[in-house]
Amino acid sequence: MKNKTVITGFGLRLPKIQNVVQFEKVLRNGICTQSIVTGIGPKRESLVCGIIEEELEEARERKLRGYPRAALLGIAAAKEALEQAQIASPKVRLAVIIGTSTSSLPEIEQCSYLYKSNQYNKISAFNAGMTNIHSLSSGIANYFGLGDGNLVFTLTNGCSSGSDAIFLGKTLLENGTVDMCIVGAAETPFCDSAIASFAKQKAIKFNVNIGETGNPFSKNSNSFVISEGAAVIVMETEQQAHKENKHIYGYLTGAAANNDGVSIHEMDENGKRLYQTFDQAVGSRKITYTNSLALGLDLQDENEAKNHMKKLGAHTPITSIKGMIGHPFAVSGVAQLISSLISLRDHFIPPTTLSDFKGYEHVNIVKETMHSDIQNIAITSHGYGGNNNTIVVSKVG
Repeated sequence: MKNKTVITGFGLRLPKIQNVVQFEKVLRNGICTQSIVTGIGPKRESLVCGIIEEELEEARERKLRGYPRAALLGIAAAKEALEQAQIASPKVRLAVIIGTSTSSLPEIEQCSYLYKSNQYNKISAFNAGMTNIHSLSSGIANYFGLGDGNLVFTLTNGCSSGSDAIFLGKTLLENGTVDMCIVGAAETPFCDSAIASFAKQKAIKFNVNIGETGNPFSKNSNSFVISEGAAVIVMETEQQAHKENKHIYGYLTGAAANNDGVSIHEMDENGKRLYQTFDQAVGSRKITYTNSLALGLDLQDENEAKNHMKKLGAHTPITSIKGMIGHPFAVSGVAQLISSLISLRDHFIPPTTLSDFKGYEHVNIVKETMHSDIQNIAITSHGYGGNNNTIVVSKVG
Protein backbone atom coordinates (compact mmCIF):
# COMPACT_ATOMS: atom_id res chain seq x y z
CA MET A 1 0.00 0.00 0.00
CA LYS A 2 1.34 3.42 -0.97
CA ASN A 3 2.18 5.97 1.70
CA LYS A 4 -0.16 8.95 1.77
CA THR A 5 1.50 12.31 1.07
CA VAL A 6 0.60 15.31 3.23
CA ILE A 7 1.73 18.94 3.39
CA THR A 8 2.83 20.24 6.78
CA GLY A 9 4.35 23.61 5.90
CA PHE A 10 4.68 26.22 3.17
CA GLY A 11 6.34 29.57 2.57
CA LEU A 12 6.99 32.02 -0.24
CA ARG A 13 8.44 35.31 -1.43
CA LEU A 14 6.61 37.00 -4.29
CA PRO A 15 6.26 40.59 -5.54
CA LYS A 16 4.96 42.72 -2.62
CA ILE A 17 4.38 39.48 -0.68
CA GLN A 18 6.87 38.60 2.04
CA ASN A 19 4.97 35.76 3.73
CA VAL A 20 1.89 33.54 3.62
CA VAL A 21 -0.20 35.97 5.69
CA GLN A 22 0.29 38.69 3.06
CA PHE A 23 -0.38 36.18 0.28
CA GLU A 24 -3.72 35.26 1.86
CA LYS A 25 -4.78 38.94 1.87
CA VAL A 26 -3.78 39.32 -1.79
CA LEU A 27 -5.77 36.22 -2.78
CA ARG A 28 -8.83 37.05 -0.73
CA ASN A 29 -9.06 40.64 -1.97
CA GLY A 30 -7.82 40.16 -5.54
CA ILE A 31 -4.93 42.60 -5.07
CA CYS A 32 -2.57 43.14 -8.00
CA THR A 33 1.10 43.05 -6.96
CA GLN A 34 2.55 44.04 -10.32
CA SER A 35 4.72 47.11 -10.97
CA ILE A 36 5.90 49.14 -13.95
CA VAL A 37 9.67 49.07 -14.40
CA THR A 38 11.06 51.78 -16.66
CA GLY A 39 13.98 51.44 -19.06
CA ILE A 40 14.02 47.64 -19.02
CA GLY A 41 13.13 47.01 -22.68
CA PRO A 42 15.60 46.71 -25.59
CA LYS A 43 14.80 50.31 -26.56
CA ARG A 44 14.54 51.46 -22.95
CA GLU A 45 10.80 50.80 -22.85
CA SER A 46 8.84 50.26 -19.66
CA LEU A 47 7.51 46.82 -18.78
CA VAL A 48 4.83 45.58 -16.41
CA CYS A 49 6.60 43.15 -14.06
CA GLY A 50 6.20 41.23 -10.86
CA ILE A 51 9.37 42.33 -9.12
CA ILE A 52 10.56 42.00 -5.52
CA GLU A 53 11.79 45.43 -4.56
CA GLU A 54 12.54 44.78 -0.88
CA GLU A 55 16.10 43.92 0.07
CA LEU A 56 16.53 40.30 1.09
CA GLU A 57 17.78 39.81 4.63
CA GLU A 58 19.64 36.76 3.38
CA ALA A 59 21.80 38.95 1.14
CA ARG A 60 23.39 40.42 4.28
CA GLU A 61 24.33 37.07 5.78
CA ARG A 62 28.06 36.45 5.55
CA LYS A 63 27.60 32.68 5.19
CA LEU A 64 25.53 33.29 2.05
CA ARG A 65 28.17 35.36 0.31
CA GLY A 66 28.50 34.21 -3.29
CA TYR A 67 25.00 32.67 -3.46
CA PRO A 68 22.90 33.53 -6.54
CA ARG A 69 19.78 35.62 -5.97
CA ALA A 70 17.49 32.68 -6.78
CA ALA A 71 19.06 30.65 -3.97
CA LEU A 72 18.57 33.55 -1.54
CA LEU A 73 14.90 33.76 -2.53
CA GLY A 74 14.56 30.01 -2.11
CA ILE A 75 16.15 30.13 1.34
CA ALA A 76 13.79 32.95 2.38
CA ALA A 77 10.76 30.90 1.30
CA ALA A 78 12.12 27.74 2.89
CA LYS A 79 12.61 29.50 6.26
CA GLU A 80 8.89 30.16 6.48
CA ALA A 81 7.95 26.65 5.29
CA LEU A 82 10.28 24.88 7.72
CA GLU A 83 9.19 27.05 10.62
CA GLN A 84 5.53 26.34 9.89
CA ALA A 85 6.29 22.60 9.69
CA GLN A 86 8.21 22.84 12.97
CA ILE A 87 11.39 21.43 11.46
CA ALA A 88 14.75 22.22 13.03
CA SER A 89 17.14 19.34 12.31
CA PRO A 90 15.10 16.38 11.06
CA LYS A 91 16.51 12.89 11.62
CA VAL A 92 14.63 11.27 8.76
CA ARG A 93 15.36 10.23 5.19
CA LEU A 94 14.88 13.41 3.24
CA ALA A 95 14.95 14.91 -0.26
CA VAL A 96 15.34 18.55 -1.29
CA ILE A 97 13.93 19.13 -4.77
CA ILE A 98 13.84 22.64 -6.24
CA GLY A 99 12.75 23.58 -9.75
CA THR A 100 13.68 26.56 -11.90
CA SER A 101 13.60 27.86 -15.44
CA THR A 102 15.69 31.04 -15.23
CA SER A 103 17.85 30.67 -12.09
CA SER A 104 21.41 32.02 -12.47
CA LEU A 105 20.74 33.77 -15.81
CA PRO A 106 21.36 37.25 -14.32
CA GLU A 107 24.64 36.08 -12.77
CA ILE A 108 25.76 34.50 -16.06
CA GLU A 109 25.01 37.70 -17.97
CA GLN A 110 26.80 39.84 -15.42
CA CYS A 111 29.92 37.66 -15.51
CA SER A 112 29.98 37.65 -19.30
CA TYR A 113 29.66 41.44 -19.39
CA LEU A 114 32.55 41.93 -16.94
CA TYR A 115 34.76 39.47 -18.81
CA LYS A 116 34.16 40.98 -22.25
CA SER A 117 34.52 44.56 -21.04
CA ASN A 118 37.98 43.88 -19.59
CA GLN A 119 36.75 43.96 -15.99
CA TYR A 120 38.01 40.48 -15.18
CA ASN A 121 39.26 41.66 -11.79
CA LYS A 122 35.64 42.32 -10.73
CA ILE A 123 34.56 38.72 -11.31
CA SER A 124 34.05 36.91 -8.02
CA ALA A 125 35.94 33.72 -7.25
CA PHE A 126 32.53 32.37 -6.27
CA ASN A 127 31.17 32.92 -9.77
CA ALA A 128 31.39 29.27 -10.84
CA GLY A 129 28.96 28.44 -8.04
CA MET A 130 26.80 31.53 -8.56
CA THR A 131 26.24 30.57 -12.19
CA ASN A 132 25.67 26.87 -11.48
CA ILE A 133 21.94 26.19 -11.35
CA HIS A 134 22.42 23.41 -8.82
CA SER A 135 23.42 26.11 -6.32
CA LEU A 136 19.68 26.61 -5.93
CA SER A 137 18.72 23.32 -4.26
CA SER A 138 22.15 22.50 -2.81
CA GLY A 139 22.31 25.99 -1.31
CA ILE A 140 18.93 25.52 0.37
CA ALA A 141 19.76 21.99 1.53
CA ASN A 142 23.09 22.85 3.08
CA TYR A 143 22.01 26.18 4.59
CA PHE A 144 19.43 24.33 6.69
CA GLY A 145 21.63 21.29 7.32
CA LEU A 146 19.46 19.00 5.20
CA GLY A 147 21.97 17.81 2.62
CA ASP A 148 24.19 15.45 4.59
CA GLY A 149 23.59 11.96 3.19
CA ASN A 150 20.23 12.91 1.69
CA LEU A 151 18.90 13.42 -1.84
CA VAL A 152 19.29 16.89 -3.40
CA PHE A 153 17.92 17.55 -6.90
CA THR A 154 17.56 20.64 -9.08
CA LEU A 155 14.99 20.35 -11.89
CA THR A 156 15.12 22.62 -14.93
CA ASN A 157 12.00 21.58 -16.81
CA GLY A 158 10.83 25.05 -17.79
CA CYS A 159 7.72 26.54 -16.19
CA SER A 160 6.54 23.13 -15.01
CA SER A 161 9.69 22.56 -12.92
CA GLY A 162 8.06 23.43 -9.59
CA SER A 163 5.08 21.16 -10.24
CA ASP A 164 7.40 18.44 -11.52
CA ALA A 165 9.37 18.74 -8.26
CA ILE A 166 6.12 18.14 -6.36
CA PHE A 167 5.37 15.14 -8.59
CA LEU A 168 8.84 13.68 -7.95
CA GLY A 169 8.60 14.32 -4.22
CA LYS A 170 5.22 12.61 -4.02
CA THR A 171 6.64 9.61 -5.89
CA LEU A 172 9.61 9.31 -3.50
CA LEU A 173 7.33 9.52 -0.47
CA GLU A 174 4.80 7.04 -1.79
CA ASN A 175 7.35 4.35 -2.59
CA GLY A 176 9.14 4.76 0.75
CA THR A 177 12.44 6.14 -0.54
CA VAL A 178 12.20 9.13 1.83
CA ASP A 179 10.01 10.26 4.73
CA MET A 180 10.07 14.00 4.00
CA CYS A 181 10.60 16.30 1.02
CA ILE A 182 11.43 19.99 0.91
CA VAL A 183 10.05 20.93 -2.49
CA GLY A 184 9.63 24.18 -4.40
CA ALA A 185 10.96 26.57 -7.03
CA ALA A 186 12.76 29.89 -7.38
CA GLU A 187 13.06 32.26 -10.33
CA THR A 188 15.09 35.35 -11.24
CA PRO A 189 14.08 36.04 -14.86
CA PHE A 190 15.01 39.72 -15.15
CA CYS A 191 17.93 39.67 -17.55
CA ASP A 192 18.51 41.03 -21.05
CA SER A 193 18.47 37.67 -22.86
CA ALA A 194 15.13 36.55 -21.44
CA ILE A 195 13.42 39.90 -21.97
CA ALA A 196 14.79 40.18 -25.54
CA SER A 197 13.61 36.66 -26.42
CA PHE A 198 10.09 37.17 -25.11
CA ALA A 199 9.98 40.54 -26.87
CA LYS A 200 10.87 38.84 -30.17
CA GLN A 201 8.07 36.34 -29.57
CA LYS A 202 5.68 39.24 -28.88
CA ALA A 203 4.76 37.42 -25.66
CA ILE A 204 5.30 40.56 -23.57
CA LYS A 205 4.08 44.11 -24.16
CA PHE A 206 6.09 47.27 -23.57
CA ASN A 207 4.88 50.75 -22.61
CA VAL A 208 1.49 49.62 -21.34
CA ASN A 209 -0.27 50.08 -18.02
CA ILE A 210 -0.95 47.46 -15.37
CA GLY A 211 -4.05 45.57 -16.46
CA GLU A 212 -3.31 45.94 -20.18
CA THR A 213 -1.16 42.81 -20.38
CA GLY A 214 -1.09 39.32 -18.89
CA ASN A 215 -4.88 38.98 -18.65
CA PRO A 216 -5.93 35.37 -17.95
CA PHE A 217 -8.81 34.00 -20.01
CA SER A 218 -9.11 36.90 -22.45
CA LYS A 219 -8.88 36.77 -26.25
CA ASN A 220 -7.64 40.37 -26.08
CA SER A 221 -4.48 39.45 -24.20
CA ASN A 222 -1.99 36.94 -25.71
CA SER A 223 0.80 38.25 -23.47
CA PHE A 224 2.06 37.58 -19.96
CA VAL A 225 3.68 39.43 -17.06
CA ILE A 226 7.19 38.31 -16.10
CA SER A 227 7.55 37.78 -12.35
CA GLU A 228 10.20 36.58 -9.94
CA GLY A 229 9.96 34.85 -6.59
CA ALA A 230 10.21 31.59 -4.70
CA ALA A 231 7.81 29.13 -3.09
CA VAL A 232 8.55 26.07 -0.94
CA ILE A 233 6.40 23.37 0.67
CA VAL A 234 7.17 20.61 3.17
CA MET A 235 5.80 17.21 2.15
CA GLU A 236 5.79 14.20 4.47
CA THR A 237 4.26 10.79 4.67
CA GLU A 238 1.07 10.81 6.72
CA GLN A 239 2.71 8.33 9.09
CA GLN A 240 5.68 10.64 9.69
CA ALA A 241 3.41 13.66 10.23
CA HIS A 242 1.26 11.79 12.75
CA LYS A 243 4.35 10.50 14.52
CA GLU A 244 5.39 14.07 15.30
CA ASN A 245 1.85 15.40 15.80
CA LYS A 246 2.14 17.78 12.85
CA HIS A 247 -0.73 19.88 11.56
CA ILE A 248 -1.73 18.65 8.09
CA TYR A 249 -2.75 21.42 5.69
CA GLY A 250 -3.71 19.12 2.85
CA TYR A 251 -3.25 15.76 1.15
CA LEU A 252 -1.71 15.29 -2.30
CA THR A 253 -4.25 12.83 -3.62
CA GLY A 254 -3.45 12.98 -7.33
CA ALA A 255 -0.50 13.77 -9.57
CA ALA A 256 0.32 13.07 -13.19
CA ALA A 257 2.95 14.33 -15.64
CA ASN A 258 3.98 13.81 -19.26
CA ASN A 259 5.57 15.56 -22.25
CA ASP A 260 4.03 16.83 -25.49
CA GLY A 261 6.67 15.10 -27.61
CA VAL A 262 6.94 17.91 -30.15
CA SER A 263 9.65 20.45 -31.02
CA ILE A 264 11.19 22.53 -28.22
CA HIS A 265 9.91 25.57 -30.11
CA GLU A 266 6.33 24.34 -30.30
CA MET A 267 3.61 22.98 -28.02
CA ASP A 268 0.77 20.51 -28.32
CA GLU A 269 -1.74 22.92 -29.85
CA ASN A 270 -4.74 20.80 -28.90
CA GLY A 271 -3.66 20.42 -25.28
CA LYS A 272 -4.38 16.68 -25.40
CA ARG A 273 -1.29 15.70 -23.40
CA LEU A 274 -2.11 18.25 -20.69
CA TYR A 275 -5.63 16.84 -20.67
CA GLN A 276 -4.23 13.35 -20.11
CA THR A 277 -2.49 14.52 -16.93
CA PHE A 278 -5.69 16.28 -15.85
CA ASP A 279 -7.80 13.19 -16.44
CA GLN A 280 -5.32 10.86 -14.74
CA ALA A 281 -4.71 13.04 -11.66
CA VAL A 282 -8.37 13.89 -11.11
CA GLY A 283 -9.77 10.43 -11.81
CA SER A 284 -13.28 10.12 -10.38
CA ARG A 285 -12.81 12.74 -7.64
CA LYS A 286 -15.33 15.53 -7.36
CA ILE A 287 -13.25 18.67 -7.91
CA THR A 288 -14.41 21.86 -6.17
CA TYR A 289 -12.50 24.07 -8.63
CA THR A 290 -9.47 24.20 -10.92
CA ASN A 291 -6.51 26.43 -10.04
CA SER A 292 -5.32 27.06 -13.58
CA LEU A 293 -1.94 27.95 -15.08
CA ALA A 294 -3.77 30.47 -17.34
CA LEU A 295 -1.43 33.45 -17.72
CA GLY A 296 -2.75 35.48 -20.62
CA LEU A 297 -1.29 33.56 -23.58
CA ASP A 298 -4.24 32.69 -25.77
CA LEU A 299 -3.40 29.13 -26.85
CA GLN A 300 -2.50 27.96 -23.36
CA ASP A 301 -5.53 29.63 -21.78
CA GLU A 302 -7.82 28.20 -24.46
CA ASN A 303 -6.53 24.67 -23.80
CA GLU A 304 -6.93 25.21 -20.07
CA ALA A 305 -10.58 26.18 -20.44
CA LYS A 306 -11.29 23.40 -22.95
CA ASN A 307 -9.73 20.69 -20.79
CA HIS A 308 -11.49 21.92 -17.68
CA MET A 309 -14.87 21.93 -19.43
CA LYS A 310 -14.28 18.49 -20.96
CA LYS A 311 -13.38 16.81 -17.67
CA LEU A 312 -15.42 18.74 -15.09
CA GLY A 313 -18.20 20.49 -17.02
CA ALA A 314 -19.59 24.02 -16.99
CA HIS A 315 -20.83 23.82 -13.39
CA THR A 316 -17.31 23.53 -11.87
CA PRO A 317 -15.49 26.84 -11.31
CA ILE A 318 -12.02 27.64 -12.61
CA THR A 319 -9.68 30.46 -11.58
CA SER A 320 -6.19 31.84 -12.19
CA ILE A 321 -4.09 33.87 -9.74
CA LYS A 322 -1.80 35.27 -12.48
CA GLY A 323 -3.67 38.58 -12.67
CA MET A 324 -2.48 39.19 -9.11
CA ILE A 325 1.11 37.92 -9.13
CA GLY A 326 2.03 37.69 -12.81
CA HIS A 327 3.79 34.58 -14.10
CA PRO A 328 6.84 33.56 -12.01
CA PHE A 329 7.70 30.67 -14.34
CA ALA A 330 8.50 27.47 -12.34
CA VAL A 331 7.29 29.10 -9.12
CA SER A 332 3.78 29.30 -10.59
CA GLY A 333 2.75 25.70 -9.90
CA VAL A 334 4.03 25.81 -6.31
CA ALA A 335 2.39 29.20 -5.69
CA GLN A 336 -0.85 27.80 -7.11
CA LEU A 337 -0.57 24.87 -4.70
CA ILE A 338 0.04 27.18 -1.74
CA SER A 339 -2.93 29.33 -2.76
CA SER A 340 -4.98 26.12 -2.88
CA LEU A 341 -3.86 25.14 0.63
CA ILE A 342 -4.96 28.57 1.86
CA SER A 343 -8.22 28.03 0.01
CA LEU A 344 -8.79 24.69 1.77
CA ARG A 345 -8.00 26.23 5.14
CA ASP A 346 -10.00 29.44 4.82
CA HIS A 347 -12.89 28.24 2.64
CA PHE A 348 -12.68 30.64 -0.30
CA ILE A 349 -11.82 30.55 -4.00
CA PRO A 350 -9.59 33.45 -5.14
CA PRO A 351 -10.87 35.44 -8.12
CA THR A 352 -9.41 35.77 -11.60
CA THR A 353 -8.50 39.46 -11.87
CA LEU A 354 -7.41 41.92 -14.58
CA SER A 355 -9.44 40.30 -17.34
CA ASP A 356 -12.44 41.17 -19.51
CA PHE A 357 -13.02 37.40 -20.10
CA LYS A 358 -13.72 38.01 -23.78
CA GLY A 359 -14.15 34.70 -25.60
CA TYR A 360 -14.56 32.79 -22.34
CA GLU A 361 -18.12 33.75 -21.48
CA HIS A 362 -19.14 30.06 -21.58
CA VAL A 363 -16.62 29.10 -18.87
CA ASN A 364 -17.45 29.24 -15.14
CA ILE A 365 -14.57 31.56 -14.24
CA VAL A 366 -14.46 32.89 -10.67
CA LYS A 367 -14.61 36.68 -11.06
CA GLU A 368 -15.12 37.61 -7.41
CA THR A 369 -13.96 35.91 -4.23
CA MET A 370 -16.24 32.93 -3.69
CA HIS A 371 -16.81 31.42 -0.24
CA SER A 372 -17.36 27.69 -0.35
CA ASP A 373 -16.74 24.37 1.40
CA ILE A 374 -13.71 23.21 -0.55
CA GLN A 375 -12.65 19.56 -0.69
CA ASN A 376 -10.53 18.88 -3.81
CA ILE A 377 -8.62 21.28 -6.07
CA ALA A 378 -6.97 20.49 -9.42
CA ILE A 379 -3.79 22.48 -10.16
CA THR A 380 -2.45 22.58 -13.71
CA SER A 381 0.96 23.42 -15.14
CA HIS A 382 2.71 23.46 -18.51
CA GLY A 383 6.26 24.40 -19.39
CA TYR A 384 8.81 25.04 -22.11
CA GLY A 385 9.92 21.80 -23.72
CA GLY A 386 6.42 20.36 -23.49
CA ASN A 387 6.16 19.18 -19.89
CA ASN A 388 2.60 18.94 -18.55
CA ASN A 389 1.53 18.41 -14.97
CA THR A 390 -1.65 18.21 -12.92
CA ILE A 391 -1.78 17.91 -9.13
CA VAL A 392 -4.81 17.38 -6.91
CA VAL A 393 -4.74 18.64 -3.32
CA SER A 394 -7.49 17.58 -0.92
CA LYS A 395 -8.77 18.34 2.55
CA VAL A 396 -8.78 14.64 3.45
CA GLY A 397 -6.79 11.69 2.17
